[in-house]
Amino acid sequence: MRPEAAALLLVFVMLLALIIPPADAAGPPEHANASSRAVEAVKEALNRGPADAPGQNKDTDAEEERTESAAPMPGIWAAVLVLVLLAGGSAILLRRLKKREPDACRTVVSRPPGFPPELADRYDRAAFIGRGGLGEVFSARRRDDGQVVAVKVPLARDEVTGRAFMNEMRFLEDLKHPNILAVHSVNILPVPFVEMEYLPRTLNDLDKPLPPETAARIAAGIAAGLAFAHEKGVVHLDIKPGNILLADDLTPKIADWGMGRMVETGSDTGVTGYTLAYAAPEQIAPGRYGRPDARTDIYQTGAVFYELVTGRPPFADANLAGLAEAILNDQPLPPPAFDRIILRCLEKDPANRYQSATELLDAILAAMKGAAET
Repeated sequence: MRPEAAALLLVFVMLLALIIPPADAAGPPEHANASSRAVEAVKEALNRGPADAPGQNKDTDAEEERTESAAPMPGIWAAVLVLVLLAGGSAILLRRLKKREPDACRTVVSRPPGFPPELADRYDRAAFIGRGGLGEVFSARRRDDGQVVAVKVPLARDEVTGRAFMNEMRFLEDLKHPNILAVHSVNILPVPFVEMEYLPRTLNDLDKPLPPETAARIAAGIAAGLAFAHEKGVVHLDIKPGNILLADDLTPKIADWGMGRMVETGSDTGVTGYTLAYAAPEQIAPGRYGRPDARTDIYQTGAVFYELVTGRPPFADANLAGLAEAILNDQPLPPPAFDRIILRCLEKDPANRYQSATELLDAILAAMKGAAET
């Protein structure tokens, strides 16, 4: 029993002992325990008036009556005191309980690290892959058919995080394209989660630089996936090697659309979520170059293309401020292949880049065809 509860119980017992008269006026029975006899003794002492004190004479019956009527009722006042103590103890207990309420709420709202146990009847062999701004991704095997898939779940179960997570995923089911990571299902129950295609490799896992034709084929696939998404009104805004997954035949598939947004909503979800090494100038200085849009994806595709043929990003600086300054003001060294296409993608002013992913795709395919004919 907690100390607060024990104290309250003791006070309550004392209160009952003081206000409830004994069943036998002659005193407690012989078999009563010591505590009962002590309580009776206290009651007797409290109720003894001044006339009962040793050595005091009683002159007349009238004087005795006046003394008894003038004497206070100690038993009643003791009961009042006990009630006050009881109320105070209750208040202290309530305050302590209220202090515990936030911790209890956090226990309900927050999800501990690891694969949600509510999904254990659907998946087994879950393994952590990575974590984003709103969710965690696990590889897991479906119990019904044994297929290995990727499962993305929100970091927490509070309403705000859950709503943001579902908003992030709401448009992914419509983005069905060979160069976009496939989403199998978006679910709310038993917990919010998204089941996706599982691919273990990204562009980060390739040894670079790549042969120019291989690099161009991957860049063309990225452009094709972006062209489809842009037609659906969705921009990505965080194209980088880690977000390009690879099939066994090196077909690129764009993943992690969490930084993206619907173009028509005007949402700013992707403005501050970029990766600096691949960020477009308008993501760093929107006041100078305008708000990020579909042409931001074109710049970032050019930055990835540049790394595929050179082995490094177009700009590098150990100091973040220096890196941002270089992106805004410096010109990258020309790459050894497909330089005209890549450098146009990397124009500072979005108006000087390819104006659509389809235009970029056509340029890459034409260059690949020309290279094959020579």
